[in-house]
Amino acid sequence: MPLINKRTLYSTSRALHIYLSTALLFLLILFCISGIILNHVDWLEGDKSDGQLTAQLPTELIAQAKENLNSLPSLYPQIEAYLASEHGLTKVKSIDWEKEDFLVMLDYPLPAGFAFAELDFISGELNLEYQTGGFLSLIGDLHKGRHSGKAWSWVIDISAVLMILFAITGILILFQNRKKRLVGIWLTVLGIATPTVIYLCWVPQLKGVS
Repeated sequence: MPLINKRTLYSTSRALHIYLSTALLFLLILFCISGIILNHVDWLEGDKSDGQLTAQLPTELIAQAKENLNSLPSLYPQIEAYLASEHGLTKVKSIDWEKEDFLVMLDYPLPAGFAFAELDFISGELNLEYQTGGFLSLIGDLHKGRHSGKAWSWVIDISAVLMILFAITGILILFQNRKKRLVGIWLTVLGIATPTVIYLCWVPQLKGVS
């Protein structure tokens, strides 16, 4: 019975290792490249650009606002829906309004940038200021999960768990191979010891405090 269990464990580990490597290929490469970029933030200089857009607000929204000029916050849902459908902006960080000037201002954080929308219900115009990042800035923020939303947060968490499983199945496959087992164990120990020693010896640390 133990032999059957061991054989099943090894065959399952081998299958998982193969399929996880193919399923995680893109994300492994993406997170490795973006990790290198985050280690060299000077590469990101000049990788962002600013822009501005002025557009006419929908007549229906303007009409609703004129009926509620003293209570524009009541139109926040309609304003957010308009910006979402017209410019793809969701997950607003903050909404403010200036009662005297009949302005509504919305701040949207984005991966590698931001968007700031100002709706002027006197002139009936939308003034949209934004910043966008290039590919390097974008994947850097995706690596950190910065302003990337709940769905991408799940991508990071699930892929991290699968990468751990990928590593564990690799170790299990190694123990199946007697000829390469010893070398593999020493490489595993070296892989643990090397960054640990570098951290303890060369990475700045605060000491002497409780």
